[in-house]
Order: sequence, then structure tokens, then C-alpha cells
Amino acid sequence: MSEKPAALDLERSTIEEVKRAIEERFPPPETEIQALERDARAGIRDLATHIRKRLRAETRERARLENMATLENKLRDRGIFSIAGVDEAGRGPLAGPVVAAAVILPAGTLIPGLNDSKKLSETRREALYKQIQEIALACAVGESSPLEIDEMNIRNATHLAMRRALAGLSCRPDKVIVDGNALPGSPNSELAIVGGDRKSISIAAASIIAKVTRDRIMVQEDRNYPEYGFSGHKGYGSAEHLKALIKYGASPIHRRSFAGVPGWDHPLSEDFQVFADGITAARDMDELAAMGHSVASAAENLPNQEIQMLREIYSRRREGLLRPGNLGEAMASTFLKQNGYTILETNYRALGGEIDIIAESGDALCFIEVKTANQSHFGDVRTWVPPRKQRQIIRIARAYLKEVPAKSHSPRFDVIAIDMTAGKPKIEHIPSAFVESR
Repeated sequence: MSEKPAALDLERSTIEEVKRAIEERFPPPETEIQALERDARAGIRDLATHIRKRLRAETRERARLENMATLENKLRDRGIFSIAGVDEAGRGPLAGPVVAAAVILPAGTLIPGLNDSKKLSETRREALYKQIQEIALACAVGESSPLEIDEMNIRNATHLAMRRALAGLSCRPDKVIVDGNALPGSPNSELAIVGGDRKSISIAAASIIAKVTRDRIMVQEDRNYPEYGFSGHKGYGSAEHLKALIKYGASPIHRRSFAGVPGWDHPLSEDFQVFADGITAARDMDELAAMGHSVASAAENLPNQEIQMLREIYSRRREGLLRPGNLGEAMASTFLKQNGYTILETNYRALGGEIDIIAESGDALCFIEVKTANQSHFGDVRTWVPPRKQRQIIRIARAYLKEVPAKSHSPRFDVIAIDMTAGKPKIEHIPSAFVESR
């Protein structure tokens, strides 16, 4: 049998023909990629660069998914095979039901792009929803109505929706893993996982099923109550939604126990509006912290419901400010660029671990660990990256160098330390903080 490269005649093929041939039998072997890199045509060399980037992205995605499946794999190693991931959508809106989903996936399932539903576009969620429904061994949803939310509070109503979802599964799970820090109280063996929609592949799948199901419900409700614009904000307290509430009052699907909905005993105060606007407008963590102190100093004069709403707004804004991965890593990247480095990779994953930044400066190929202190100083620099972490970084660096053979530099292992404990962050760059033992 002939090798794949023999099927590609670079000398007689146009760039478009090469692209089609590569796509038909992706991924191409290393020898073929190297042939593309040696081609005289810039378009062919650009194609080789694109192929390498795509292969790196696919490697990182598989590593991320394998990491998300770690919990399920550990449970299966203990003889627990039927695992139901459970998550909800719709705790915070002013209208509509809270929806929970329970999903049991086959062992070894890795669905590219699967993630916490909040981190995905609507189009991507819809596509994954279909895939999950096709792949899942069992999948069910449960709801709690606005009336039930008002009668028993959102926490209890959420747990009721979760129990309903679990009861709707076509087979009983051996273990239920739930996003959050509380259990719904079903008859099954349960385990709560804080941040589970990022740590568990089953919970992430449930988060997508719950989110898409609830969004579809709110789009339908938009046809019933078009004056509120539910198809756009899905019942959350957007400016458009609040204006409609003032103009039209509450609809039958509004949660009358929630602040901001007419019928609640305490209309939103002027202080609440000022604090909410300030938190939303915070441009960095310093400004956000200052707003947090202001809210805390005025807390005794605010209704408990408003304080809870401000906490939720604060939490969402904090997540938004940190979303690029890590504030310290973002600052480190900026620092490196300002000092003439070229950033090649951020959060590069391989072999079950991660390197924060891979950068290039002249002949130096730098694998950089970023350490951020936001509460107390780390102490002596030698303690920042212990030997076990050093060995992990070195292993991942070797994997990167095999993946990108064109990088012939000798690797350098740096540390960037960012002290955010007082005033302006202090950045210290330690080149060659540790070395690869031979």
C-alpha cells in the first residue's frame, strides 16, 4: 500500500487542489506537512502553517475533554458505570421556569466543543444539544414553574426540577453528580461538584440540554407575551425587560417573589440602581473591589433581596473580568509583548497538564509559568514552582517541541510572578527559573 504523500503531486497541483486533497484525508502525515513547508509557493507554506495550528488545536481540545472526563473515569474505575450529570438553567431570571437536565453518557464519550453552556454561542449550543441527544444513553429534563418558585424559593424549586429530571430518565443511575454545592435529595447516590459544568463532561452535557430547553421555552413564551421581549433576554432583568415591567406590569409567568417584578413588596431602591450600574461599569478588579466595599458599607440599609441581587451581579462581573483565563496570565502576556516577546501559545495543554504561556524572543523559546499573589505573598522565589510542577512543565514542553519540530531552539523555563496584594500589580520576570535535568 502506498503512503499518503504519494497521492499528492505538489508540482502539478494548484493551491486549491492541494487544499481539497488535504481536507479529504486529514490529518496528513508529518512527511507531507514538511513537503508543504518546503514548497516555493507562499500559499502552500501558509497552508502548512494552518495545518499545524489545526493539529495543535485538536490536541488541546482532546486534552481538555479528557480532563473533563477524569471524574467519570475515576467513578468507573470504582465500578460505578451509570453516571448521571445534572445541571440547571434559569435560577436568576425574573420570568419563566427553572429547568434542570439529567444526562447519562456512554463511557469514553468525548464530544468536541462540549463545555459549560454559558461559554458557548447559541448556535454552538443548539448543535451540541442535537449531538448529546443522539449519543446519550438516557436524557431527561424537569421544570419548576414560576408559581412553584414563588411558593418554595428558587433553591428548593431548582432541586425539585432536578429530582423531576432524574425521575424522567429511562434507566436509574448508579451515581448522580450535580453542579453546585448542594444536593437535590433524589433517591439516588448523589455527589455535588462546585464548578461541575467545567469539571465534568456529564454535567456540561446536562447544562447544554437545560439551557437550550429553557431558551426554547422562553422563545415560545415570547409569542404569548410579545410585549416583554422574552426571545431576546430569556427572562433576565435586562433594561428592556425592566422597562416593559414598568409599562405593562407582571405577566402570568413572572416570578413575583423576585426583586424588580411588580407585586414584590420592596421596589428596587435608588441605591440599588447606583450600585448595580457601578458594578457593571467596573473596568478592572480594583474598581470592582472598590464597588464591593461600597456595597458592604451600605448593606444594612438595603433589603436582603437587593443585596442578593447585587452579589449575583458582582459575581457575574468578576467572572467577566477574569474570563480571559486568568487575570495574572493576561497581565503577563501584555508584559511580555511590551518587552519584545512573541506569544506563540497561551494555556497550552498536553499530557493532562498545562503551560501558561509559550513565547519566543530572538533565539529563546520560553515556557512560562505565571504565579499570581492576590491575598498574601508567595515568599521565596524557589518555592513558586516546586520540583513536581517543574517536571510536569518539562514533559509538556517536550510534547510541544515534538508537535512543532520547526522550533529548533533550546527550551528555556521562566517564571513570571505578579504581586497584586497592594496597589499597582508588581511584575517580576525570572528567566531560566529552573532547568531541564539531563
